[in-house]
Amino acid sequence: MKTIIRFFLTLLIFSAATTSCWTPPDYSPVPEIVFNSMDKFEVVEPFSQSKQDSVVITIDFKDGDGDLGESTDNRDNPNYGAWGNYELRTFRKVSGNQFEEVILAANSKIFFPVLKPDRKRGPIEGKLDYAVYFPYARNARMTTVKFQIRIRDRALNVSNAVESDTISVPLLL
Repeated sequence: MKTIIRFFLTLLIFSAATTSCWTPPDYSPVPEIVFNSMDKFEVVEPFSQSKQDSVVITIDFKDGDGDLGESTDNRDNPNYGAWGNYELRTFRKVSGNQFEEVILAANSKIFFPVLKPDRKRGPIEGKLDYAVYFPYARNARMTTVKFQIRIRDRALNVSNAVESDTISVPLLL
């Protein structure tokens, strides 16, 4: 019995010693992002049963005060302007290494939800996925595209811009 008590007491002291030494990371209050990956899947739109490509873009983020994301109540806030808290710009390849921006209605004002539900100030990091859909249509052509992404926090601090790899999707021109 004494051996079991000693074991748990040692485990408790070790746990307290290792967790009490942890200091939170010191990130900037301005969000920082890095392009992580991009995956493409063929999906069927549930209502029309039409096929489309779903491109899932993953970015890594860090934010020093953890104020990323917005609730549905505040999405009409005029301070967000035209692009919400997630800006996704699409560029199509026109020739060589030349790209031009394509304005897609689905990219006009994008929001992602609050990432720290307790809303306590403090550093946060993780991955953020966003899916873009490209329907197969009679007039669509396979086109090489890339994306530029920025995010902003509730204090309206804007992150750095990152660029994705290129990918081919059906695009109406």
